Amino acid sequence: MKFEMKSVFCLVILLSTVSVFGQSKLNFPVSDYDFGEIKEEGGAAEYTFHFVNVGEEPIQITNVKASCGCTTPGWTKEEVMPGDSGFVKAKYNPRNRPGRFRKSLRITTSDAASNTTLYIMGFVKPKPKTPEEEFPVSLGDFRMKYRGLNMGKITTEKTVEKTFDIYNSSDTIAALDANKMVLPDHISVSLVQEFLNPREVGELKVTYDPKMKNDFGYVSDNIQLNDDSEENLSVIAVIDEYFPEMTAEELDNSAKLEISNRSHDFGKVTAGTVLEIDFELTNAGKEKLYFRTVKSNCGCITYELKNKGIKKGKSQTLKVFFDTSEMRGNQYKSITIYSNDPVSPTQIITIKGNVDK
Repeated sequence: MKFEMKSVFCLVILLSTVSVFGQSKLNFPVSDYDFGEIKEEGGAAEYTFHFVNVGEEPIQITNVKASCGCTTPGWTKEEVMPGDSGFVKAKYNPRNRPGRFRKSLRITTSDAASNTTLYIMGFVKPKPKTPEEEFPVSLGDFRMKYRGLNMGKITTEKTVEKTFDIYNSSDTIAALDANKMVLPDHISVSLVQEFLNPREVGELKVTYDPKMKNDFGYVSDNIQLNDDSEENLSVIAVIDEYFPEMTAEELDNSAKLEISNRSHDFGKVTAGTVLEIDFELTNAGKEKLYFRTVKSNCGCITYELKNKGIKKGKSQTLKVFFDTSEMRGNQYKSITIYSNDPVSPTQIITIKGNVDK
């Protein structure tokens, strides 16, 4: 019994000793500071953390490391005597850092038990953009946000319209002159408001006829709003063929494209070699199969396809050439076949190879 009591007493003394010597001797009343909302253009935000040396020995901060280059620390360099105070300063630069943030400052001291981490946090309100920043693309009197006008994924069912923000950067009323615009036949452009007052934001309406474009997959066209300007805009779209809702019988009687092999790996090849591979295309349907177009994702891929159509039950060869000039390492290329197969109108063949010197 005496042995047990003595053991318990020794354990209590040991835990008390660890508690005393394991505690930080730097007392920070605030260790986590919230700046709240600060402005991006308002310059650096600063906060000073104060502390007191509550230990019985002098202590010195040897280093303060911030978790981000956006935060610049400062601190009391000399030893802080027992009962005296010191500081750690955090300066946060909000420039080009809109949104919420939380950063840390890791403090290293001459007493390992006193090493600690402080935190700063807040929300950076974005700097208001100037019209020139909001609309960086200059087109004479007009400015736009992007040089590419993306019509998105569309089908050949009908003409598509989409609007894009446009800004009159001049000091006079501005309008579009149809006689000065340079446009392909399947694209028309107009101002929704007909004209824009000086420094006014309006909408540019783009009307796109995918059937008249007569192409499929990713397509791009250059347009000019004024033939006096050399600045172009590009109108881009991804066009799929439109198929109306079909009955099971209609689908059963439609064209059906089958490909002998959906991929080919040439393995290790020598750079500069032009590789060749054949794929057999078969119409397993009951109507004639028509190829709308065939596209590759690289100029290094070319092909030969003798006929634009295949009768039911017949096949023909798609001959593919892969030019490995100026290439090194693993290559992954693709060929996309667009057809009137209503179930699988878009089918992809992949080409692989490891090009060596």
